[in-house]
Amino acid sequence: MIIINSDLLDLFLAPITGLGDDNESVEYYRKLKIQDKNDYKKIINEIIVEEFEELNEQQKLNAKLVLSYYLTSNAIDFERVFESVLPPFDPPYPVRNFFLWIWECIFLNESYEFTEEYYKIIK
Repeated sequence: MIIINSDLLDLFLAPITGLGDDNESVEYYRKLKIQDKNDYKKIINEIIVEEFEELNEQQKLNAKLVLSYYLTSNAIDFERVFESVLPPFDPPYPVRNFFLWIWECIFLNESYEFTEEYYKIIK
């Protein structure tokens, strides 16, 4: 049995974690009027991608595997994960899209499908 630690999804959300308690951040994102995929992708590219790139290679690999697994399996409540970090803006609907767009922005043309190769890496 393979156990996938969902806490590693927080590595992607670290740049926005706790900003829901910061009035300046909340006001900043409110003024952006985030409404669609492009607005969310702009935020992801501006703050999440940059911080992800600063992780070490093992952290990147682990986070990638976890995100791939949960996007493929739908075995997690993405809304709970998103809201648990107290972000400064509301998520899209469905919330899974936010995590899918993170994948698209960081891993570009790679498929997020959790493959047999990933199982070999974990084992």
